[in-house]
Amino acid sequence: MLVPVVLVIVLGTIQVGLWAYGRTAAAHAAIATAEEAALTGVGASEARAVGHAIAGAAGLTDLEINLEVTATDARATVRGRMPTFFDLGQTRVSEQATRPLERVVRP
Repeated sequence: MLVPVVLVIVLGTIQVGLWAYGRTAAAHAAIATAEEAALTGVGASEARAVGHAIAGAAGLTDLEINLEVTATDARATVRGRMPTFFDLGQTRVSEQATRPLERVVRP
C-alpha cells in the first residue's frame, strides 16, 4: 500500500523537474533569440535559428518561435512541448524575452 504512494511522489517530483527544465530551456531560447535579433545587421531568420538550436538541443518539441522587432526593441516568444512521463496538460511551456535594439550613434 505504501509503494504506490512512494511511486507517485517520486514520479511527480521528476515530472515537476522536467517541466521546470522545459521552462528554463524555453527562457534561454527566447533570450538568445531576442539578443540575436537586437544586433545590427542580423535578420529574423538567423535569430530564429539560434532559438531553434537551443530549444531543440534541450529536447523541446512542437517549437513555435515568434519574433517581433520594433523601432526600439526585439521581443521573442518561444513555445514548445517538453516530453514527460505523463501528459497531464502541463507539458506546454512558453517564455518571452525583450531586448533593446543595438543602435549606432555618432559622437
